[in-house]
Amino acid sequence: MNSERLRKYVVEELAFDPRVDASGIGVSVDERIVRLTGHVHSLADKIAVAQAVERVKGVRGVVLDVEVRCPPDAHVSDEVLVKRATDVLAWDTSLPKGSVKVTIDHGCLTLTGSVDWQFQRSEIENDLRCLAGVIDIDNQIEIRAISCKQDVKRSIKDAMHRRADVQASNIRVDVDEGGRVTLKGKVDDWQARNAVEDAAWLIAGVKDVDNRVRIR
Repeated sequence: MNSERLRKYVVEELAFDPRVDASGIGVSVDERIVRLTGHVHSLADKIAVAQAVERVKGVRGVVLDVEVRCPPDAHVSDEVLVKRATDVLAWDTSLPKGSVKVTIDHGCLTLTGSVDWQFQRSEIENDLRCLAGVIDIDNQIEIRAISCKQDVKRSIKDAMHRRADVQASNIRVDVDEGGRVTLKGKVDDWQARNAVEDAAWLIAGVKDVDNRVRIR
C-alpha cells in the first residue's frame, strides 16, 4: 500500500471514530509509519487518536507528536486535581487500599506504588487520564515479583493458543528471572500484535513486555 492511500485510510478512521476529535491533528505517512502532529483537548483524546490509527490495516508504527491543550474553561488547579485523582482511586474496588500514591506538577500526574497485575496498573491510568486538567501521566507503579518464570512462559503460550486472533506457533516467548517478557515473531496486522502483548500482560507478576513482534 502506498503512503498516500494509507494516509487517506488513517484520516477516514479518525473522522469515523466518534471518540476522536482530530480537528487539530495533522497526519503524514512514510514507509507505513504514521506521524501525528498538532494538539487535542485531553489526555484521553490523545490516547484515542493513537488507538484509532493502530486499527488501520497496513500501519507498521505510530509517532505521536501531539500536545494536550486543555481549554481555558477546563483548567483545574493541582490541589483540586490531586484530590480528584485520589478519590477516583479510593472508589476503585479492584485496587488494594493505599497501594498507589499520586503526585502532581502542573497537570502532570506521577503514580507510584505496587500491584500484582498489569490490568490493575493499566486501569489506574485509564481512570485518571479522563480527568479534566490532566496533561500527562508518568506511571511508575511496579508489578510485584513472580515466583517461577517457566510457569509464566507456559501461561502466556496457553493464553495465545486460546485466542482466535493470534497464531501462537509464530510467536516466541522468553521470560527472565525479573519478570520481563520478550516476544518475537510475525503477525498479519497491528491488532494481532496488540493481542499478543495483551496475553502476556494478563499473567500475574509480569513486570515488563518487550514486544518485538513484527507485522508482515
